[in-house]
Amino acid sequence: MAPYVGATEYFAALIVSFIVWRLLNYLKIGRTRLLYPPGPPGLPFIGNISTLDKPAHLAYRDLSIGCRTSRSDVVRLHGFGVNIIVLDSFQAAVDLLDKRSSIYSDRPTSSMTMWNELVGLGWSFAFQPYDQEWRDARKIVHREFSADTFKKHRPVLIKETHKLLRRFLQSPEDFMDHMSKLVGGEILSIVYDIEALEKNDPYLAAAEKIARAAVTILRHGTYLVDFLPILKHVPTWFPGAGFKRDALEWRKSVMDLLNNPYDAFHERRNSMQVIHDCVAKSLLEEVITSSSDPVYMDRVAKGAMASMYLGGTDTTLSIFWSFILVMVLHPDIQHRAQECVDKVCDDRLPNFDDVGSIPYVDALVRECLRWNPVLALNSAHRCTEDNVYREWVIPEGSVVLANIWAMLHDEETYPCPDEFNPERFLKPSGPDGSEFDIDPSVRDPTQIVFGFGRRICPGRFMAYDSLWVTLTSLLAVFDFTPSMDASGKLVLPSGEYDHGFICHPKPFKCTIKPRSSLHATLITELAT
Repeated sequence: MAPYVGATEYFAALIVSFIVWRLLNYLKIGRTRLLYPPGPPGLPFIGNISTLDKPAHLAYRDLSIGCRTSRSDVVRLHGFGVNIIVLDSFQAAVDLLDKRSSIYSDRPTSSMTMWNELVGLGWSFAFQPYDQEWRDARKIVHREFSADTFKKHRPVLIKETHKLLRRFLQSPEDFMDHMSKLVGGEILSIVYDIEALEKNDPYLAAAEKIARAAVTILRHGTYLVDFLPILKHVPTWFPGAGFKRDALEWRKSVMDLLNNPYDAFHERRNSMQVIHDCVAKSLLEEVITSSSDPVYMDRVAKGAMASMYLGGTDTTLSIFWSFILVMVLHPDIQHRAQECVDKVCDDRLPNFDDVGSIPYVDALVRECLRWNPVLALNSAHRCTEDNVYREWVIPEGSVVLANIWAMLHDEETYPCPDEFNPERFLKPSGPDGSEFDIDPSVRDPTQIVFGFGRRICPGRFMAYDSLWVTLTSLLAVFDFTPSMDASGKLVLPSGEYDHGFICHPKPFKCTIKPRSSLHATLITELAT
């Protein structure tokens, strides 16, 4: 009778087999090391991939320093048989991710086992592999969120912004929560024609829970299963299988986010309720029902719509928080921006007819995007073919990261990059040079922060429109100042950031008040 093999022995055998396979890959890589881009020294097998195993704000700064030390804007990290190519310059990112997008648009799904398989986010448009389903989803998203098509949804942004102003007036101390409701409410309304509840909205709660989980899941090195996918077969009770329990907890919220708003839309439609123009309605009437495979297209569309909701919440929210932080820390910039808004809008609130008429606000939005970028490193691309760039070989399967932080802190493009200065994007204009306009010679951060190539953020036009109308409206009616302690002393925020997969300011307090009684009345009249 064959000897019994226990679970521990079986598991150990699987791990050894996987390590041997990785080691063979490592030895193969080692024979051609001189052909690769330069990189920091590493150790056998684990290589130098530990460069990323540190707080994100240190990792991307160290990557940039490493690039300068190597006198190269392209650096290679490696370990566990994996190549990671870091692009430190805008030009390198354009050359590879834009101009060679046909072979640089895949995602390293094999290193996203926790996200795609265990948590159940394989439908997430942003992280799907570069296959036909992703292409079909991309067509859907770009169809609904192109620059021209999205303009029909601008009234929703105005409506939700006015709700935000009312919330700020009623309970300014909860400004962070109010911003969260704004972002979630905009997407719910535009995608599903669902109006978010003022309190305890179940759709917003599910999205917020997943967004918090994403900060952990997507941070490099958090879960060993992303390096050793075979661990996904470990039973939940097995020692060290806490990741399986985490996944089970998050998976319910994932399914709620995917199914519940879409099901609610269909219930309203089937009961003949009035449904306003929204993405779900447009896709159902013009794409799904006319498809040769409506069941497949319905699944693709449902995932794409949930991805729009998931992808836009935490990222846009972080920029709003940064804006308020900067206004508190830089009252001179706040007052200058308010003067420019007043000059155009006078005693009314801004609207999209004012776009382009307030260059200082345009510059302020750009600087908010640049100064502390939401994503310091872009979502990883995967190269699908061996190819040569300059004098280097970039092998098939390489993970490619654009160092967004480095590009936006390039001193040649943005002098004194750590300083918050909207005027870097302006140039004098007018007969006497007393006016200002956007300087087209200074690179617009939107060319960087929204990604590159075929993986560029499809919701970028919505995100920018939302930022512009919200920031301009807040400047029009509110003052942002430091909070006071019990003794009446002003307390400035620390200005510190949490640097995870998504970077955002640490919670802070401030005082938010209407600029005058007339401004308070303007807000009150909006609510009636």
